[in-house]
Amino acid sequence: MPAAMAEKYKAILNWRPNLISQFVMSMLLSLLPLSLVVIVFLNALNKQLAVTQQIVSNNYQVTKSFNILKQELNSLERATRQNWVLKSESLDTLIVDKWQASLQSIEDLTRIAPSKSHTAQWQRLTNTLQLAHTQLVEQKQQQVALFLPISDLLAELTLWLRDKSETQITNNQKEIAQLQTSFINWLVALIPLTLLVGGGFLWRISGRLKSLTKIIGKLGQGDWQQKIAVQGSAELVELGNKLQWVQAQLHILEQQKDTFLRHVTHELKTPLASMVEGTDLLSDEIVGPITKEQRAVLELISQSMVRLRTMIDSLLSYNAIRTSKDSVSEVEFNHLINKINSHFEHRLTAREQILIWHNNLPNKALALPGELIEMILVQLISNGLKFSQHGQAVSIALTFEHSKLKMAISDEGCGIKEHEKAHVFSAFYQGKHSKNVTLQGSGLGLTIVKESVEQLNGQLLIEQNEPQGCRFLITLPIITNQGVN
Repeated sequence: MPAAMAEKYKAILNWRPNLISQFVMSMLLSLLPLSLVVIVFLNALNKQLAVTQQIVSNNYQVTKSFNILKQELNSLERATRQNWVLKSESLDTLIVDKWQASLQSIEDLTRIAPSKSHTAQWQRLTNTLQLAHTQLVEQKQQQVALFLPISDLLAELTLWLRDKSETQITNNQKEIAQLQTSFINWLVALIPLTLLVGGGFLWRISGRLKSLTKIIGKLGQGDWQQKIAVQGSAELVELGNKLQWVQAQLHILEQQKDTFLRHVTHELKTPLASMVEGTDLLSDEIVGPITKEQRAVLELISQSMVRLRTMIDSLLSYNAIRTSKDSVSEVEFNHLINKINSHFEHRLTAREQILIWHNNLPNKALALPGELIEMILVQLISNGLKFSQHGQAVSIALTFEHSKLKMAISDEGCGIKEHEKAHVFSAFYQGKHSKNVTLQGSGLGLTIVKESVEQLNGQLLIEQNEPQGCRFLITLPIITNQGVN
């Protein structure tokens, strides 16, 4: 039983809501304050409408009862004045009943409108009626003027009731307007909160996706040692687990490919060396004299073996770039320039070509891996010389701006057509050369350059050189803790 409980608690702790659940929760959190405000407003509005209905109903009843009272008093006045002439006992009894009915109507008004202001007015009316009753009924006075206080008070109360009703309705309308204003203010105040809750959900999802994008980007750069730990919803965690599996599979494939390239290139060198040695023996006529036609064939074989050796060396360099984890070192460009000049010395002499250096770098070492920088320059210069004619030059401009090394390698050759620029960095790709270009490369030179620049987190661009040729622009960030300014 304890083990089952432990598993249950573990499952609860490891439970992660999916994206739909998180979305529903965020919507509920964002809509809950709005819903509460709407409910409170509707409740208050319902109460206010009930008050309005009560005011209208009371005013209607008061007005109706007061109008009945006015009619009774008018009828009483006519009956009294008629009785002064007729002297009828039955009419006397009717008049007494009307006085009692009028006083009873005032009591009904007091019950319908029991407020202090209304009670005071009803009391005034009662006192006036009682005084008139004493004078007209008990004291038997026959004067029309005794009815004037009653008529004046009734006219005054009519205006007072109208004003009182209008005041109550106006105040009630103001309260409803204040309630509406308060509701709008609450809505305006809660809109940022709603946006904050909804934006928080989107920000959370966006952050998780950005971390996944960084992980995928590192995988694309060959970082197989990174730890993939994705947090968040169940879908994102599952995606992180799939990325771990993809990372392991890609790492295995990359290792297999590197091993294959390394073994194949090394295994090719052994028979190639035997072929070169055998060809040299035949060319030197060690095994016997050869004819002119046979020598031409041997020269063709020698050229093919030179090209094959170049391709094998390029494959080795290409594999080294992909597997290299070269740490940052210091490179002295004056020494590097001399080294590259020596490398191309025989080639420059044979084709009467020259290298023109524009070195505007500070006279101090830069924090860069020297082997990669040398490989980049050698490949681009070799590419420029290959596509340049006899007597032409390749220019190399080196500058340092804003903690970045900029290298521009320009040639005067046939250039690169616009539709080929998207393919020249692909492995083993060889464009359509000019008719005057007889040298053929391995198709890996620019691929090596591109991957070297990417390994240094740099940027590589191709431009047209004026009036002809091609220009490669390379920008590399420099670690500035070496004191370079």
